[in-house]
Amino acid sequence: MKRLKMMTGVLVVICAAGVLAGCKNEGNTVNNAAGVTADITAVTAAGNTTGKATDDFTNNTAGEAAGHTVALTQDMRGFYTGFTGLPGDYTMMDAAARGYVVKHNLEVVAGRAVWDQFVAASAQGLNTGVRLATFHDNEEGISSSYSDLFLQDGKYYIFESADETGEPTPFSYLLTLRGKSGNPSRDTTVTLLTNDNKLTFDKYMTALYSSNTEVIKSVLPNQLISFQLD
Repeated sequence: MKRLKMMTGVLVVICAAGVLAGCKNEGNTVNNAAGVTADITAVTAAGNTTGKATDDFTNNTAGEAAGHTVALTQDMRGFYTGFTGLPGDYTMMDAAARGYVVKHNLEVVAGRAVWDQFVAASAQGLNTGVRLATFHDNEEGISSSYSDLFLQDGKYYIFESADETGEPTPFSYLLTLRGKSGNPSRDTTVTLLTNDNKLTFDKYMTALYSSNTEVIKSVLPNQLISFQLD
């Protein structure tokens, strides 16, 4: 059982040294909620949506419901139950087959259509959810972790399979920042949760690699979702 947990203020160094050099802000996209419905809408692998009426999020289907959906579920104690029964030996191909958004380290490598469906639904203010499976390279091979991301009643929440403690912290925006970074310079897309819809690519990247506490605090709280070199 996982207690409701929102990861805030995480700045992760995700590229080799030199990524920051030559950063150039090109624009951003904001998804904030308006006209929220009373249902949870879960994105499916087939690109369809299914609605589940909820009031208190208790006694809903936990984890993977029929149709490869993900639902925001918790038990009567307030523990998030969405990861109950999740196999620990999924490969990237297994996760993709289940309709998850699959990341290798922090780059999306499968499930782009599922992600786009989630973004489109959240942009309309629909309560919606999506599962992200992240596979990390390490010295022992590849490890995996899972994140369930929801828009619920106008706020974004993310639940991590590895987290056991903490209270939920809402984010107001799912922000996509685009610019150029690295040496040589490459098109880069950063997707994150934040409460600042004015946050720019340059400001975020500067804080990401800064050792200055005030600079780092200037972009907090946030939760990095993906970092894509195009």
